[in-house]
Amino acid sequence: MPRKPVKISRYNIGERELKAFLGPLEVDVIEVVWSSEKPLTVREVYEKLKRRRKVAYTTIMTTMDRLYDKGLLDRREERGRGGIVYVYWPRLEKNGFKKSAVQEVLNSLLENFGEIVANYLVERISSSEQESKDLKQKLEKALKRG
Repeated sequence: MPRKPVKISRYNIGERELKAFLGPLEVDVIEVVWSSEKPLTVREVYEKLKRRRKVAYTTIMTTMDRLYDKGLLDRREERGRGGIVYVYWPRLEKNGFKKSAVQEVLNSLLENFGEIVANYLVERISSSEQESKDLKQKLEKALKRG
C-alpha cells in the first residue's frame, strides 16, 4: 500500500511549535509515540497520557486514527489479548515533521501570494548581514547542484 502524504490541514498563527500545526491532544499523543523506541498500541499511549490529563481511551483511539489519516503515524494490525489491535509508530521524526509542515505552509503562501512572500523574505534576510551570507552560500550550493 502506498504511503500517505503528510497532510497539514491548519496553521494557527497564534500558537508555537507543534501546536501551530496540531491540536493539543494530537501533540501529546505524537510526543508519546516519538518518545517510544517501539511501536505502541492505543492502550499503551492511553496509559501514559491518563497520568497527565483526564482523557478517554476512545478519544486517544480517535486521535491516533486521525494522525494516521494525516500521514503522521503508520500502523499495522497485530493479534492481542482482546483480538486484533493496531500498533502505531511515527512516519517522520520530530524534525522531519516540522520541516514538512513548514514547507507546506510556505508552499501555500508562495502559491497564493508569491511575489509578496518572496519580497518579504528577501527584505527580512537582507536586514541581517549574517543571514545574507548564509543565504548566498545556500543559493550558490543549490545552483551548483542544479
